[in-house]
Amino acid sequence: MYVRMTFFRVKEGKMDDLRNLYNKQVISAHKDHKGIRFVHLLECMDSVNDGISITAWDTKADVDAYEKSGDYEKLVAMFKEMYSNEPVLKSYEITASSEPILLRIF
Repeated sequence: MYVRMTFFRVKEGKMDDLRNLYNKQVISAHKDHKGIRFVHLLECMDSVNDGISITAWDTKADVDAYEKSGDYEKLVAMFKEMYSNEPVLKSYEITASSEPILLRIF
């Protein structure tokens, strides 16, 4: 299983707007992509302007297909005016888990 995480900071007072747009656009934009497991928005409890968008994918091929689709860039652009700086994307492979079945299947 693979995870993509976008770390971001929004301008003061913009998290509610970001959350609303995320729920309307980001979640639905992923539903037709092969291999998507989940889409989550994480809001920092200690720093209210910091957040992480996280997606999980079945295979590396699914991640690659999503990256080639151009959808990520389109989604990030929707939030451009809300960000206080450029978001940072990092991708990870899950190599250990409390759910060992994940490691055997993928």
